[in-house]
Amino acid sequence: MGAVQWVYANGCSWITLDSTSQRYIENLWSHNSSSWIQSQAFQCPVYIDIDKMLLMCNGMSYSIARRRT
Repeated sequence: MGAVQWVYANGCSWITLDSTSQRYIENLWSHNSSSWIQSQAFQCPVYIDIDKMLLMCNGMSYSIARRRT
């Protein structure tokens, strides 16, 4: 099996999250949990909702996906 990569949708593109965010989100995924995390891609804390597969920041929601590389 390949490595896992977390990405978020920005328009028509999927953007790879930074390595720290990858680890935090993978941990949330493995515990079927949601929480606030820090991400280098955003200037504020972001909320990761695993049930809805969303990343939320400053009133905006972004779809997230877990994919194999």
